[in-house]
This record gives sequence, C-alpha cells and structure tokens, in this order.
Amino acid sequence: MARPASGTDIKLMAAGRKLLLEKGITGLSVREACREAGVNTGMFHYYFGSKEEFLQAVLKEMYAGFMLNFKAGVSAAGTPRQKLKCALVELGRFALDVRKAMPMFFADMIYGKKEAFAFFSGNFTEHVRHLAALAEECRPASALKGRSVPFLVASLVPVMIFPMLAGGIVERNGVKSLGGVPLSKLREEIFSEEGIAERAEIALRGIGL
Repeated sequence: MARPASGTDIKLMAAGRKLLLEKGITGLSVREACREAGVNTGMFHYYFGSKEEFLQAVLKEMYAGFMLNFKAGVSAAGTPRQKLKCALVELGRFALDVRKAMPMFFADMIYGKKEAFAFFSGNFTEHVRHLAALAEECRPASALKGRSVPFLVASLVPVMIFPMLAGGIVERNGVKSLGGVPLSKLREEIFSEEGIAERAEIALRGIGL
C-alpha cells in the first residue's frame, strides 16, 4: 500500500534523482541516497520497500517532468514541422539528463528482463504516442509520405537519443577523446542546446521536411 507523502520521501526522491543523474543506475545505492537525504535506512524501507521500487519511483518522477516540458514546448510551437522539431528537442534534452542511467536500463531489456520491459512500456511511452501523432501530421509533406508512421518515428528518434547514450557510456568509462577529438570538445558539440537543436533539424531534413 502506498505511504502518505511527507518531507522524508520528498528528500529521498530528490537525493535519488541527484545520484541517478550523476552515477547512473548501478551507482545509485540505498545507503548513499539515505546519507544524501539525511534519512535513516529504516525510513527508506518504510516508504519504498526496496531499491527497485525506489528506482522506479525516481524514474517515473523524472519522466513526468520531461512530459510537462515536452507538452509545453510542442503547444508553444506554430506549424506542424515546428511542433515536431520542438518534440525532438525536448526528447534530446531528456536523453541528455538520463544518459548515465539509461544504458543499464536498456541492457536489462535487451537481455530479456521482463520487469524492465514492463516498467518501460508502462511508463515511458507517452511521448512516443505524441511523436507518432506529430509525424502523422507532417507525413504528407515529407519525402517518406509513402512510409508508415512507425518508420518515420524510427528514422527520427535515434538521432536524438543515441549520441546522448553513447556519450554517457564513454563518460562512465573514462574515455578522454574520440577520433582524436577531446571529450570536452565533443560535449560542447553534442550536449549543448545548439547541438541538440541542430540534430533535430538534421533529423527532419533527413525525412525531407
């Protein structure tokens, strides 16, 4: 049964979000979250029961925040193309935020962990429905108007997500440069607002919009 909200669980959630963004799923420990929040482990288990429940709660909260920004960005845009671009930009920003956490989550799904897939499909798909609706609206004007909406979405989304996930992986493994380019320089290009917006534009031009 869900426990009533209090200042304690709010502190734990904030600590969990901070640690998740800094260290990823494997680096998020219950003891460190409690220490960061100034809460004893007994209270942690009172509110969340297990690390898995805690992790799911933190991820759901982060996704809810992403969806608020996603919908606000899209609603503020004008043309269907502008709305789709705003949606892609918000997706890129979210991928940047969770780049250290998502590789392990995707790995769990790839290796057939049904719990991870069930959580992802039940909690992280709302933006896909919105992207599909926007792609459908833009499809008649695209070079891929004869293709299905899932094909369009599959052509757009990886451009926004993969560079962030790859960046998170190389960061965690201590890579200093790629192709002779310092990682610090790549961060400026890939992780910046300008870089995210440029990739959204590239993705749209790639489907002829």
